[in-house]
Amino acid sequence: MNNRFVILLLVLFLSGCSISGPGQLYTNITRPYTRDFNRTVVGEKQCVLKEHRVREPVSGYGVTVEWSSDRIQEAAEKAGITKISCIDVQTVSFLLGIYTRRKLIIYGD
Repeated sequence: MNNRFVILLLVLFLSGCSISGPGQLYTNITRPYTRDFNRTVVGEKQCVLKEHRVREPVSGYGVTVEWSSDRIQEAAEKAGITKISCIDVQTVSFLLGIYTRRKLIIYGD
């Protein structure tokens, strides 16, 4: 019985490395917001927008709480960015996506 439990834990823990897509226990992925890189120049300034989500997985009612920071243009203006060059999206999630945090990392001049 103990061996089966250990094997099950190992399969869950290592499944994020063996399949494409997010891991089961922890995910930390940074990707570009768009795939159009034709002559894209990364600017010298940057700012970050954060978005958080908590999902309740037990009851089956799909209760989700989300909160985020300001809009992209307002955040860029606060950082002194007048021309946005590119945006990256960083996603961090725990325990099958029960908690998820997304960051938009904005680059520009």
